[in-house]
Amino acid sequence: MQNKTGVDFQQEKNTTKPYLVDFKSLGMEIKRRGLYGRDTRKVCLEFIAHILITIVGIALFITFDNIFSRVISALIMTSGLLGIGTHTHNSSHYGSTEKKSIDDFLTSLGYSTLLGFSGVFWKHKHCIVHHGNPNIIGVDEDIDLMPFFAVTETDIENASKLGQFYHRNIQPIIFPFIISLTAFNIQRQAWLFLIRALLNNKRRKTLHWVDLGYNILHIIIWLVLPLLFFSPTAVIEFYILRNVLIGYALFFMLGSSHLPNEALCSAEHQQHQEFSLKQIAGTINIKTNRYGRFIMSGLDYQIDHHLFRGISYTRLPEVSELVQEYCEYHNYPYHTLGFFEASWKTIMVFYKPKPVHTDLLKAVTVNG
Repeated sequence: MQNKTGVDFQQEKNTTKPYLVDFKSLGMEIKRRGLYGRDTRKVCLEFIAHILITIVGIALFITFDNIFSRVISALIMTSGLLGIGTHTHNSSHYGSTEKKSIDDFLTSLGYSTLLGFSGVFWKHKHCIVHHGNPNIIGVDEDIDLMPFFAVTETDIENASKLGQFYHRNIQPIIFPFIISLTAFNIQRQAWLFLIRALLNNKRRKTLHWVDLGYNILHIIIWLVLPLLFFSPTAVIEFYILRNVLIGYALFFMLGSSHLPNEALCSAEHQQHQEFSLKQIAGTINIKTNRYGRFIMSGLDYQIDHHLFRGISYTRLPEVSELVQEYCEYHNYPYHTLGFFEASWKTIMVFYKPKPVHTDLLKAVTVNG
């Protein structure tokens, strides 16, 4: 006889590690081992390091005008901004410090002020909507790139004949250029979300006004103050370059954990599946080098983060060991791809969209 996750009841009785039997027991074991603790000093120092790397990149870009130096300095700046983004992602899940108020400040500083993405919008779009049902079609907005891009076979099937022609023939040509607008699109969505909230008496809260202030500060820092030293054309060109580079970086950093075929997409009714199954099926981990791990701030452990999103990224390597045991016990996949392999497979989805599964439990058994 089997339980709902497919584990034999006799196996449950015989296991020497009872915390593997179900997800609740796994969570209790992780808590018992103290893995919810915060490494506040290390986390804050790394956040400062990302900011300093960004400043160094900008300073070098301004100082040197030859093309080689500009390229190197732009890459340094982008790695710093990406680090700010991934690090702030940890704060948005209250995984940075022991105080939520400090994490809220870090989220506003990182997303609203330094990146211009609105911390309030990010918490709604990412922490609530995406994390609840990753890669669930019709629920997870992050996997829905229509009408511009089809990433699943269902997207193409549901399109008109003209739409099908576009997705099969035009999409593969233009998508490398369109993803350069990723950061601009996030900013557009963030401002629309914030403005609608402020105009709605039932939704409007103090935090929306505070977030508006942080976003205005972003404009002052990146667009107004530079006008005191540089021409309007130079300021606008630099801001566009900044957004294009961070747009590409974010696309591959975030997309590589959910777009490759190993990260299964499932039909809307699968949102009612068991929590850990949904998270594991729709997510993959990324293997990178030491500097890559520094920049990713735990996003390389996406499976483990999705299962226990409030845990600090500094503890995820330890959590990963337990999660791998849990996956093996339940015959769930635990996919880990190298960064470049994951990036390549992310690109290929736009050339050959992936299937949508109607039975996640069956799908992970076949694809695991």
